Amino acid sequence: MKQTHTFIASARRNQVDLTRQRNQVDLERVVLRARIGTEPRWTSWVAKGVKALSYALGLHLASRPVGEDPAAILFYHKVQRRPVGVWGEPVLDVREFERHVSFLAREYRPVLLSELVAGLSGRAGLPPRAVALTFDDGYRNNLYLVAPVLARYGVPATFFITTGLVGTDRWMWAYELEELFSRHPPDQVCRACGDPAIARLGALGLSPRVLMMACVEYLKELPHEMMLDIVERLRAAFPLPVNDENRFLSWDEVRELSRQGFEIGAHTHSHPILTRLPLEEVERELRSCRDTLEEQLGVRPTLFSYPNGATNAEVTALASRYFEAAVTTRAGFCSPASGLLELPRIGAPVPVSELAFELSRGPRSCHEGQREVSGWMR
Repeated sequence: MKQTHTFIASARRNQVDLTRQRNQVDLERVVLRARIGTEPRWTSWVAKGVKALSYALGLHLASRPVGEDPAAILFYHKVQRRPVGVWGEPVLDVREFERHVSFLAREYRPVLLSELVAGLSGRAGLPPRAVALTFDDGYRNNLYLVAPVLARYGVPATFFITTGLVGTDRWMWAYELEELFSRHPPDQVCRACGDPAIARLGALGLSPRVLMMACVEYLKELPHEMMLDIVERLRAAFPLPVNDENRFLSWDEVRELSRQGFEIGAHTHSHPILTRLPLEEVERELRSCRDTLEEQLGVRPTLFSYPNGATNAEVTALASRYFEAAVTTRAGFCSPASGLLELPRIGAPVPVSELAFELSRGPRSCHEGQREVSGWMR
């Protein structure tokens, strides 16, 4: 009875206040996060140059052991055919991704995430310099661009699938906003949102890309239903067919990834930020995703990735009912002391020189110095 009361109390704490005024979101902080993601300071360019030179000269520290019984989990989303995005920014294309895989196969011990979890839990040995590659969302290019590169180098990977998006022509909404802001006058997009806080953001004189990212950061802080209302208004005002780089896998393609020996994990049914949902809806997302994957693949998934990396004590407790282990986007290395339901990951940067630097920084406790990976799409 005491456990029942405790769970009910936790559920109430996780209930989102749907009456909260949208202008209570700290817009100054939202803009700051957007600027950090799009307008790097000159010091960051110097750092990039130092990392690139160090890697080119073989001076990077990747040859140093990661530590005693450590593990690194990398996370990706999609790999593109072109090396620049809609704003001309560098993105991970298939050539640079192959450099990632070649580097990892040469200097590390790539393992499946399930093998890494077994090692962390003490059920199996964990090789030194172990690294697991993970891919979130379930993009079609994971099969046609990513899998062939991984197969050439014999590198395993785990793909986290959003089951409600499989086989659809839908967008991941944040990438959809990026496309809209790059195609249409930003003031028109902001007006179509019908949201006063977004109107305030649109009046700040931000560059289109910073404004887009500020809107995405703002929308992520709203209750899920409020966010969906705004996104649906934009979709009605600016219908946009999904392009090839943002298209999701079909079920036949998911099964093909599995047939090739890659591991399939769960990423919810509809990709909501789980901390913005009532707990009963969180549970429906977890159960539906797990059961659908089991029905389609014949194997019950044991691994889960939190959308946007977001979790809290109540969400994590629910995830433990359905999965053995789960990954976040909090940056860091893992050790046997890590909590298996809140494993940190390292967001893979675009240049291989920066990947080498991230992996050479040395193990850090999964409970010390953690920060969430910055970025508009996680």
